Amino acid sequence: MDRPPFQSIVYPTDFSLSNGAAFAHAVRLAIAARSALHILHIEEAGAETEQNRFPAVRELLTQWQMLEPGAPPEAVGFKLGVNVVKTALASNDVAQAVGAYAERHSCDLLVMMTHESNWMRRILNGSLAEATARLAHAPALFLRDGEEGFVDEDTGKIRLTRVLMPIAAEVAPMHAWGLASNIVRMLEPIAQFHVLHVGETLPTFGNLLPHVDLRRGPVVETILEVAEKSHPDLIVMATAGHQGLFDDLRGSTTERVLRDAPCPVLTIPSKQRRDRF
Repeated sequence: MDRPPFQSIVYPTDFSLSNGAAFAHAVRLAIAARSALHILHIEEAGAETEQNRFPAVRELLTQWQMLEPGAPPEAVGFKLGVNVVKTALASNDVAQAVGAYAERHSCDLLVMMTHESNWMRRILNGSLAEATARLAHAPALFLRDGEEGFVDEDTGKIRLTRVLMPIAAEVAPMHAWGLASNIVRMLEPIAQFHVLHVGETLPTFGNLLPHVDLRRGPVVETILEVAEKSHPDLIVMATAGHQGLFDDLRGSTTERVLRDAPCPVLTIPSKQRRDRF
């Protein structure tokens, strides 16, 4: 049996109701891969977190008809192969705390909602140097506030038929392509990839990928224009990963695409994390 493309998902939550789509994606992905699911909340030092505020995994799985009503907590692991861990940590630096936790638990997929709450702004704009370095080789699935994504929040069904993957000459895409292909194949084997390059000529590695659609124009605007017209269910983007995931995103082409993308965005570092296998 092939090894799943990820084994440890970290889902940071601020307990906001608008995070429901991201939570549904984290749970559904964990089921597909039979992976660990870490639900993480970071609270300011000195504050207390009530455990009943954590999103209810069994309630969602019962709604999806994957568990019987009243199933015990251990049923999630026995029946679906998912080890759910709910953790509350105290820290005044959310980014550092998320990064340290992800490193400690060998996170190989981060799932989060990019809404404009103060909590999320602290992740994207806070003190990032040490924390994000720990996440430099962690793929991340981002959903924008109000976005439904490719997992139906009510039923758990997956709608993933079209994947857009922009590539750039400056960022080697082969690891990202391989991992994205494995993830998509695990979720929906018939999904089709649309590989896109915006530039004058194809990169040297273009012949290693399926047909590459060559377009000319402003990079970000062209990617978003193609996305609006082709209606992908997911956008995949390789990142350089040299300074850490969020440093790569902040102010980069990826971040600018993420800001206005019409669907979830999966960012994958161009290099495989050394401790992955």
